[in-house]
Amino acid sequence: MLAAGAQSRRLAQRRRDGLPLAYAGSSAESPPALNLVLVGLGGFRGLVAEALWFRAARLQTEGRYLELVQLSDWILRLDPRASEAWAYNAWNLAYNVSVMMLRSEDRLRWINNGISLLRDLGTVYNPRDARLYRELAWIYQNKIGDDLDRDHLAYKLALAETMSPLLHPDGTLADTAENRARLAALRLDARSMRDLETRFGALDWRLAESHAVYWATRGEPWAQGTERLLCRRAVYQPLLLGVFRGRFDGSLEARRWQTAPNLSLALPAADYLDETVREHPSANMRRIQLHFLAHAMRRAQTSADPQLARALYARLQAAWPRQTPEAPSFETVIQGWTPDETP
Repeated sequence: MLAAGAQSRRLAQRRRDGLPLAYAGSSAESPPALNLVLVGLGGFRGLVAEALWFRAARLQTEGRYLELVQLSDWILRLDPRASEAWAYNAWNLAYNVSVMMLRSEDRLRWINNGISLLRDLGTVYNPRDARLYRELAWIYQNKIGDDLDRDHLAYKLALAETMSPLLHPDGTLADTAENRARLAALRLDARSMRDLETRFGALDWRLAESHAVYWATRGEPWAQGTERLLCRRAVYQPLLLGVFRGRFDGSLEARRWQTAPNLSLALPAADYLDETVREHPSANMRRIQLHFLAHAMRRAQTSADPQLARALYARLQAAWPRQTPEAPSFETVIQGWTPDETP
């Protein structure tokens, strides 16, 4: 015990030096009593956390979600490196607890709590865990960006209202010193946002899909194995959606939600999808690619952008499987052809 005590400070300092972001403010944020318990438990913290997980599973089965919130906080503090715990508890707040609320503002508060749990704590304690970034991206894409929740419009408008003062009229980043400070409070890095605009096009940061792309790309460098494909999927899904509905065209003053196509994303999205197909080849990925190119071609043609439609058709020809008959003509695709018609 004396030897372990003598080495503990030195080992803790080496961990802090190796991953400074993961340890920044961790002691200050925990109550002194909890810090005392954590130190006293030592290596037994994992066993206690495991026991609490059994209790959490029972609360989940019984639908006692509010009690589960407090218990989950204890589990996270006992084992802050367990990514499963962060992902599970953020999902629980954003999905299970939020739908128990009657008012849309209360629902939004719990969704934001789930986002904050991953964004402000989970990814800080685990800065190299790709799954946490992907889970955060999914909350933006699915819970806010989709229309499965009855109050989804309120969530969308709240996000747009938060971001609008920091943006140009077209929704792209207005990069000023003041805005960078305000973005940092949301754990958004202005340089990374500009890089994404350069890479993919004029992302509209009033929309949840753009935030999904942001967080998924933050996790992509750390993704390995199966998680690599999942992370890339978390990038291309909201990116493809952005091509068809990626520009805010409503009115915040009138609280009217409306979107329009953002065709500036079409070619970069096609290129990213092609990279994904080459990195993770499969018949399903190829079909997704061809579906997107065909639909994007028709959208470009109806938007009076024949040059973009032709450029997308060139990518469709390049992506066409060699073992099948030759690709359909440009006119055939424009008239409504889909890959489902190809044997």
